[in-house]
Amino acid sequence: MQIYRGELELLDYVFYATTERGSVHETGGFIHNYALAYALGLVRSVPYTNLTQQPRYEEELTPLNGQLYITPAAPQQVAYSTVQWNTLRESYGIPKKQPSLGYPDWGFARMLRPGSRFTFYVLISDQGKALDAPALSQLLQGNPVRVRLGKFMAKARMQLRRADRVTERTEAFFAESYLNWRDLAEDPEFCDVVVASRPTRLISRAQFSAAPHYEARFGEDIIRLPANMRFLARPPGKQATSTTRKPGAAGGRKTSSKRKGRS
Repeated sequence: MQIYRGELELLDYVFYATTERGSVHETGGFIHNYALAYALGLVRSVPYTNLTQQPRYEEELTPLNGQLYITPAAPQQVAYSTVQWNTLRESYGIPKKQPSLGYPDWGFARMLRPGSRFTFYVLISDQGKALDAPALSQLLQGNPVRVRLGKFMAKARMQLRRADRVTERTEAFFAESYLNWRDLAEDPEFCDVVVASRPTRLISRAQFSAAPHYEARFGEDIIRLPANMRFLARPPGKQATSTTRKPGAAGGRKTSSKRKGRS
């Protein structure tokens, strides 16, 4: 298994509606791993248009399983800016039109600002076939690439660094990086839940019991990631049971009783 650490820096304002509070549409402080797969050109979306505004994650992402996997991008340095937009017509009568799930007519957008930085990991199987993705090929050669993210296709710069050494182990371990709950083969014993993460739940700081995992060394840093992570590994209806940690009212962390997570 080859493991790479990815560094993502925003070069433009990035917007996607994670939370909607009235007329305010807020962007989450993370980049979902499904969005990274699309940004790198790993998905061949057919047809090009999507008039029904319904995602096709299962049919477009699962072909990557067994070849490559990307974790969600966790924030390292994040800043926001709030802007207002208004696309209503300047007329006395506003004709009724089909609402858009992605572009409301009026409101405020809380966007990620340029300069925000994120970290993610790319796992490439030694037995996997080469993918026809020019951006990924450039990254694996050590070159930075520019990708597009968010509703407004904002620019971002991405670069990969290969792990100095990767070891596969089977023992209890702690994974600090962001993980996609639905892509895990096994549940953690407890974890932090990333609030309002869409389209699937994201977690971090997860403690796993004795389970297969990879230990990747980047200089003095040691990163541990679960093995057998696959896009959409869990069926949509399956609910996993684990103990989760949530931030306490005073900023500390507390351990809650066992609860059900949902994708």
